[in-house]
Amino acid sequence: MSFVEHLIIGGGISGCAMARQLAKYQRDFKLIEAQASLGGRIQSTEQGLDLGPTWYWPHQHSVKALLSELQLDTFDQYTQGDYVYQQAHNTEISRGRDAQTMLSHRVVGGMGAIINALSKTIPADNIVLNCPVTHITKQDELWQVILSNGDTLICKHLWLAMPPRKVAQLLNEAVLSTTLISHLQDQQTWMSAQAKFVAEYETPFWRDAGLSGQGFSQVGPMVEINDASGVDRENTNEGVHDNASPAALFGFIGVPALNRKTIDKQQIINACIAQLGKLFGEAALSPISTHYIDWANNEYISTNTDINEPSQHAHFDQARFKAELNRLNLGLIGSEFSQTEPGYIAGALDHVNDQAVKIKIQSS
Repeated sequence: MSFVEHLIIGGGISGCAMARQLAKYQRDFKLIEAQASLGGRIQSTEQGLDLGPTWYWPHQHSVKALLSELQLDTFDQYTQGDYVYQQAHNTEISRGRDAQTMLSHRVVGGMGAIINALSKTIPADNIVLNCPVTHITKQDELWQVILSNGDTLICKHLWLAMPPRKVAQLLNEAVLSTTLISHLQDQQTWMSAQAKFVAEYETPFWRDAGLSGQGFSQVGPMVEINDASGVDRENTNEGVHDNASPAALFGFIGVPALNRKTIDKQQIINACIAQLGKLFGEAALSPISTHYIDWANNEYISTNTDINEPSQHAHFDQARFKAELNRLNLGLIGSEFSQTEPGYIAGALDHVNDQAVKIKIQSS
């Protein structure tokens, strides 16, 4: 049993950003992550292909500020050319131009580069991986957190960078009010039941055909497809890059999560490749590699309730529960608790920055 002043549970973008703040103000803290690596839903391949979040947008100033501080380069999402559309199995593939495409940005090396850079700002001894939390209680002014390895950590300030429904599962009504528990159970984790497919190619051949890589389908298995290629050598916002970047397409799977559980993974991969062939031509049938991830299968992110609901953003009423959380020295810092853009990286950063004000005041 050991004491730490601040304990963060959850090593996604919110947990890592909070750990960076605590390190900045030289606070005593630990960051506990249940999985083998940091990042949560932010995961990228070694080639920088995103398996989770892919974009941020011009209005998301907290993301731009963090990228600048971490000295990470960015580039614009490729949208030049036509999109393709499939309405039904027996119909021709349509082709059109969408002049209203919203400008979006990506990170050189994938969104995982943000997590890698953040982790370098956190002392390695302050991070514990592969260690799920099994039980949390509160006695007097201190929290007791029991880990799967049998260790017990005592802390004064507890920061939960977790989905709301996962928080509700860990903290019972002996700790939180029944009203707060019920409210947590009502909050869905954005995109937690989503699956994603990525196919890597030697070249972005669709661009030569005047296609943007964007596609839409009412047939599936993917309902929306986009160019997932890495940065062009002369297309960064920060300068020229000499290293070769992968060419790729990615798509969101439209098959409901419950249905996906009854389908073999390789069948879904094969169906996705076949669909790309129909939409983008024969060259799409021969990817160098493929990546498929089903976030609905991740026990630390998705719940059965998430899987059975239509996708929606959380709406956590922070003002309503502020007094209770302050009294408990409990910070709910996952992206879904953001009051600005819940579910997005920007929302996570906005919320952590707001919460970090408390730490700054305590350190001054």
